[in-house]
Amino acid sequence: MWRRRAVVNRAANWFDIVWLRAAAELHRDVTRTYLGILWWIIEPLLYMTAFYLIFAMGIRGGEGGEGYVGFLLAGLVVWKWFSTTVIQGSAALLANRGLMQQVYLPKVLLPLIPVTANTLKFGLVLLLLLGYVWVFQRTPGWDWLALAPVLAAALLLVAGCTLFAAALVPFAEDLRMLINNGMLLLMFLSGVFFNVAEFPEAVRGWFYLNPLVGLLEAVRAVLLEPGLPNWVHVAYAAGFGGVLCSLGVFFLVRFDRVYPKRVA
Repeated sequence: MWRRRAVVNRAANWFDIVWLRAAAELHRDVTRTYLGILWWIIEPLLYMTAFYLIFAMGIRGGEGGEGYVGFLLAGLVVWKWFSTTVIQGSAALLANRGLMQQVYLPKVLLPLIPVTANTLKFGLVLLLLLGYVWVFQRTPGWDWLALAPVLAAALLLVAGCTLFAAALVPFAEDLRMLINNGMLLLMFLSGVFFNVAEFPEAVRGWFYLNPLVGLLEAVRAVLLEPGLPNWVHVAYAAGFGGVLCSLGVFFLVRFDRVYPKRVA
């Protein structure tokens, strides 16, 4: 019994550490600029405006209208959550090298701090996205409840990619640069700006190997169209994220005592 209680207490302490550090990160984001929390909203809007002008008004020649705005916003909001978290989380051990030299902290907790902080940011922006869709595109229905498992799969994918990247970067810091620069390419391969389902069948399958493609389609299917997502794509994204989570946790635990020496 006492062992079980000790495990529960330790898990609670770890949860508190992640939560408090994430809250501190959010507080720092809010207080270091004049606009504070408004930047969480302004940033995706700036992204959306720039890419709308390029893709809707430029490449598409003005086609799409409000429908394409919702399509683009849904993709960008989820993409911004994914990319920001993976970039920050991949450098979590490097950013906390001083802390690791002073006190012992399970290294698996460090990447979970940006995961938690950015997920809370995403939650706020998601509420605004839901409001936009409600006002300009469609009335919410019971099918919106399907968004919960879709976002759970997305969170698993975000956490998995972050943990796996954080576990590898201390052994090869060049990976950090590869991740930072590779995000631009991945953005264009993930269907943020276009509907992969409209591609020729010969190339469509290759795009769906990227779990983000099916995940973005699932989010749009729930929000923008009356209906349910493709659960095969959702399950694939969840499975992909689950495998990366397992590998990331394994490496972070296996080399827990090695990381302080690697990043010193």
